[in-house]
Amino acid sequence: MARAYTRLVATAKGPLHEPDEAPDELTHLQRMVAEFPPLDNRATARLLSEVADPGLDADPRRQLVQRHLWLVLEAAEAAASPGIPAADLFQEGTTALLKVVHGLAPGTDLSADEFLSQVRAAVATSINATIEDEARAREHDQQWARDAELLFVTEAELRLESGEPPTDRQLALQLGWDEERVQQLRRAVAEASSQHDAELMESLGEMEEE
Repeated sequence: MARAYTRLVATAKGPLHEPDEAPDELTHLQRMVAEFPPLDNRATARLLSEVADPGLDADPRRQLVQRHLWLVLEAAEAAASPGIPAADLFQEGTTALLKVVHGLAPGTDLSADEFLSQVRAAVATSINATIEDEARAREHDQQWARDAELLFVTEAELRLESGEPPTDRQLALQLGWDEERVQQLRRAVAEASSQHDAELMESLGEMEEE
């Protein structure tokens, strides 16, 4: 996740500081964004006309980023779900905002409405891509979990039939997989089991200390 926005939201008063009692991340973002209220079209058009220096630290570009963080947060909150918090989507959307502003040509003739449309589209595309990537990753993990369970059951059945541990080839033939997938799953299961055992031993050690 990109965190480039943290540098760009520094104000003339200096960088934002964490409160004494840090609220949850979303609340912190809401407070931060509230420091940069939206611009009207006239003010946005003025900043667009002043874009000259190519760097994101240049004042017009920095202000364009800061004053459109509200749009990113709005989109992130609307698209958030239990699996993907708004704070994560905000970071992805902010990266898209940065790219739009960084890509502005010096002396751009974009209108305020055209700029806003570009930002909305870029932020929406970035957030939607993040959600789709997360969904694919979740489905991949779920499929691996289903396959690992199937492998465990099949291995137990073959062991009962023959009285010996089945080979990777036997498992692959029984399951209709290639041997490489069997080996990958067995390694993954072994690593997960090892990690679980280590965590269990650590928990037991903590209980003994108490």
